[in-house]
Amino acid sequence: MLTDTTTKESECTAAERASQDALLLAAVGYVPLLFFLPLFVGTREPFARFHGRQSLVMFAAVVIFHIGVGVSDLVLGRILGGMFLMGFFFKAVAWLVHYPAGLIVALVYALLVIIGIVQAATGQYWRIPVVGAYAERLRL
Repeated sequence: MLTDTTTKESECTAAERASQDALLLAAVGYVPLLFFLPLFVGTREPFARFHGRQSLVMFAAVVIFHIGVGVSDLVLGRILGGMFLMGFFFKAVAWLVHYPAGLIVALVYALLVIIGIVQAATGQYWRIPVVGAYAERLRL
């Protein structure tokens, strides 16, 4: 009688192959500023590194956005806002860009962090739209 010689490891899903430590590292890596844990502590766990890279790219994108908003606020609100007639217009534009855009980005970031933690804790290789493509290019 012939038996199937495939190993159980080849039949396992990604969640079963990832160790409990990798699941924990991947989930904790989505907490802001803790993205380095899955990248440097779990160096041999591809699952944790996958989620760590995504968290790093997502955090970097938010930081770059806030730097850009800060620069636009500085230029429009502080420098050009001192102009005689157009100053009010520039200050209003700076306020309308800074606060609503910052709030939207913060809410989207918080939502993606929560989804990322849940996906990592359940063992899913969830690729964040747009962010996932850039995270795959990183060789950390």
